[in-house]
Amino acid sequence: MKQAEHKTVDVWGLNVRYVEAGGQEGNGPVVLLLHGLATSLLTWYCNIDALADAGYRVIAPDLPGYGDSDKPGHLDYSPDSAAEFVYDFSQELGLESFSLVGSSAGGLIAGLFALEHPKMVEKMALVGSGGFGREVSWYLRTISIPLLGDLFYQPWLHKIMGATNHLFYRPPAILTELLPEMDRFKQLPGARTAMLRSVRSSINVAGLRKEWYILERLKDSTVPLITIWGAEDIIIPASHASNVRRELPESIVQVIPECGHWPQMEKPGEFNSMLISFLDGGPAQTAHQES
Repeated sequence: MKQAEHKTVDVWGLNVRYVEAGGQEGNGPVVLLLHGLATSLLTWYCNIDALADAGYRVIAPDLPGYGDSDKPGHLDYSPDSAAEFVYDFSQELGLESFSLVGSSAGGLIAGLFALEHPKMVEKMALVGSGGFGREVSWYLRTISIPLLGDLFYQPWLHKIMGATNHLFYRPPAILTELLPEMDRFKQLPGARTAMLRSVRSSINVAGLRKEWYILERLKDSTVPLITIWGAEDIIIPASHASNVRRELPESIVQVIPECGHWPQMEKPGEFNSMLISFLDGGPAQTAHQES
């Protein structure tokens, strides 16, 4: 992320941090990266420079409630509210159209945005995304339970349990460098409340709430789509890839072996090559492709 310039912008009266890289004097096709729950733009640490080197103008925000962006107590942190934020954020930056890349809950947010504003989205890549099936990890289901989840989701306990390691099949070396900053974000005032509200707005003890299924709705979408999964994802299982392959046969479905919930960080070489090929309009290559 050496090329990334850290910036801030006011959206909804909130101070929103984001990074931008690539593009000559702000030009070039835009790629907007959306992270998931309990994380930040650091999700894309291993991808921003590669996209910039490929000629893209890359923008990655810390969504409200996460990273170093404001964490107001009045937001419900629901997926549709986050999609509304993405629209207002894009308008504040003067973005008329762009490709969307979303990880986990960020994938669900990206999908909702594309359904609401299809003419603004050139292409879409959803990574270990919510919205394609009910199954999610027991960890998220536990957090969704009032009182029990409040007791269970504590940043200090999260750190002791090494919960971040479970995002990966084999935690990458770069995680050692990034983990202190990732842990710092979770301990900032308002971060815990934002996480709990985010989870409870979209998940209950049975899994993903049915109102956030986007698979059926995406059948009518004309936005070119690639979905990418880690074969060993225990947060949102790669079995959802079969749902996408069956219901959205015109899309590209990729499954990366020996990889967990964040293929963009665990297998950045494969992931970057695959994503850039898709954005460039060529065949998206990886170790295993389902089509």
